[in-house]
Parts: sequence; structure tokens; C-alpha cells
Amino acid sequence: MTTMTAKCKTLTALLGMTLSLALPIAFAAEVPEGTVISAANIDKFKNDTFEGKTIGSMLTEKMEWRIRNNGWKLPLFHSKEIALDPHWVKASQANIGRAKINPQTRQVEGWEAGQPFPNVEMSDPQVAEKVIWNWHLGQLKGDVAKVPVWTQMLVDGKKGIHAEPVAEFTRYASKGRLSGKATEGDGKELGRQLLYFKEPSDMKGLGTFNIMYDSAQVNDAWVYIPAVRRVRRLSGGAWMDPIGSSDQLQDDLEIFNARPSWYPSYKMLGKRWVLAVANSKHPLWNPHAKKFEERYIALENAAPFWNMNNDRFEPREVYVIEATTPNEHPYSKKILYVETKYPRIYYGEAYNRKGEFWKFMEFHSYPAKADDGFLDVRTSGGAIIDFQRNHATVFLTDTPTWKTNPAGSKASDVSLNALEAAGR
Repeated sequence: MTTMTAKCKTLTALLGMTLSLALPIAFAAEVPEGTVISAANIDKFKNDTFEGKTIGSMLTEKMEWRIRNNGWKLPLFHSKEIALDPHWVKASQANIGRAKINPQTRQVEGWEAGQPFPNVEMSDPQVAEKVIWNWHLGQLKGDVAKVPVWTQMLVDGKKGIHAEPVAEFTRYASKGRLSGKATEGDGKELGRQLLYFKEPSDMKGLGTFNIMYDSAQVNDAWVYIPAVRRVRRLSGGAWMDPIGSSDQLQDDLEIFNARPSWYPSYKMLGKRWVLAVANSKHPLWNPHAKKFEERYIALENAAPFWNMNNDRFEPREVYVIEATTPNEHPYSKKILYVETKYPRIYYGEAYNRKGEFWKFMEFHSYPAKADDGFLDVRTSGGAIIDFQRNHATVFLTDTPTWKTNPAGSKASDVSLNALEAAGR
């Protein structure tokens, strides 16, 4: 009898332990689409799930910090697959077994178009570097991207938007082209960028022209200064320099804008899921509207004024990569959160030379179809937030005017002469 009683007690104890272990899983709720994660409810929802993953597991440390302390809100939407352009997929697959990173030069060899490394493996010692090269060479941006109207707003965390310059931007690919020949010219040039401001009047005509090379050579860069009607050549280290009075470096354009070999090293920290914007509402900015909520569609009209709280955040799997900067760089490192399905960076964290958290970078994107049928991925908005000075630079695009692969585009449209003509 005593033995049976002991056995019953043991079974009861084991059953109780089993139930207690199962309770968090059994009672975890699946939150509905449309739920908005905020400081007011993060503790309530953190252990609940969305698409089978807990909310807490899809928030990085700095994401959760922003939600709790900085007014960031994340409306939840179900994830959607991004259709990949078939020409880009075919070009990427052709690189298998052909493209490689030369260990001496740290340059990619054997690449023609698409992603140089479409099948990266986490066990590969070069995995982090390959993911970054995929971003640098293989973005789904088309041969030409022309953005006639976009803004680079300056935002004070207490006072709000204090500058809203309007600019035009064009990026032209000289290599990696998917229409016609893959390479134009002698193959040394990777591509060109032209940027100039249209307003306000005191900035009108100010602009830059860059030539990027498919080698370790730094960019050739020029700036046009309307006040003196002259072009000035910039130094080779301009890619690390701040852009005017904004919160970003040249290297922060869409979070990472350097030749990968200019960074001394990369470390793969792992793969994980995050809540990010891959199927953004668009446009997020209406330059013709006057009312705040109609003009700045994604932003919330409350301090700190830079939060894009009115977009579609969905679960996305990302690589987490630590990028170590060269000694002369203002940052000591960047942490990058890179989409695993195609080259796209959703978030970045920048740390100062003391190793302290400095800036948070966030970019929203959406899939689109060019006039020629190319399936590209475009930026609807982004933010570079400097938490040390409580200030941000917010990018918003007038997406209806964006053109990918516009008919008749040629390299001379993106040139030093074009920069001077735009300035005058």
C-alpha cells in the first residue's frame, strides 16, 4: 500500500511538472493581424505569437528599446513572398561555381550579373562576406533607377521637422546589367550616381556625382556648388564623410554603401527573425499635401517625430552580420540585419569609437514592376537616427514618380556634365 501511495505521489508530481512546462506553450496566444505593438502593450504581447513566432523573439535588443523608450510602434501584417525577377534569378544561378572571393585581393572574381553567391551556407567561413557582396553587386534595383522626387528631412526629436529639402537621384549600372550586354565600356566602372537638390532655393543645384569602380579603387566623386558655379573634386575618403548637416555618412545610404573590401572584416552572428517592412505602403510621402497626416503618411505627429509607425511590419528572416570599420571611420562597427531571400538590409546599428550605441538605421521597401517588366525592390522610406544628439534624417520617396529602367537611358545622363547642367 505504501509503495502504491509513493508511486501515485511520484506520478502526480511528474504530471504537475509536465503541465507546468506545457503551460507557456499551451496558453501563448496568436495575436491577430493589425495588432500594433507599442510601449503600452509590449509586456502583454511579448510572449504571444504571430505566424507561430513569439513577438519578443522578433525584436532585437535595440528594437525593443526603441518601442519602450522612443515611441516606436509596429503594426503587424502577415508576411508576403517577394517575386524575384526571372532574369535576375537566372543570372544569379549562373554564378554558382564561377564566382569567388579572391583571398588575397578580397575582390569578387567570375561575377557577371545577379547575386554572385546565390546559395550561401552558414558553415562557409566566408558566409558573412558573401552576403555583403550579394548586397553590393546583386540588388534587385534594375539597370537604371531614377527617383525624380524625394526628401531628406531633418528632424529634431523635441521640435520636429525643421528642414525638408527635395532632391532627384539617379543610379546607373555599368556592370551587372540584365538588359542587353552585362557590361558597358571597359569593365572597370561598376556604376554611377547623380544626386542634386531642387529646393529650397538656397540649396537648389547643390549636388554630387559619383563613379563607382569594380575594384578596390575608391569612388571618384565631385560636388557642384551653385554659389560659385564650380565643380569641386572630393577626396578618396568621402565615402566615410558626413553628408552636410544630416545624420548620415555617405556610407549610410540604405544602411551600407561601401565597397565590401573597404571594411577589414565581417562576422556572421547568426540567423533570426525580425519584424521589418518588406511590403511597405506607398507612397509614404505626399509632397503636395499640407496637413501633417496626409503629407507624412508613415510618420506620427508626436515626439520624436521620426517614427514610421504607420507602415506594415511583418516577420522576415535575416542574417545578422557585424561589420568592422577601417580605423579612420567614425564608427567602430555596424550591425546589419540582411534579408535571407534576396539582397536587402532592413536595419543597421552604428557604434562609436568607444563601442557605445550611436545610431539606428531603418529602411522600408516594397516590390514593384518596371515599365520593361523587370521586378525590382524599391525604397519607400528610411531613417538614420542619431540618439546621441536626439536628431534624425528621414528619407521619404514620391513613389509614383519612380522609374526603373526608363526607355532611352544612357550613361551620359549620369555624368559630370549632367551635374553641372542640373546645378545651373
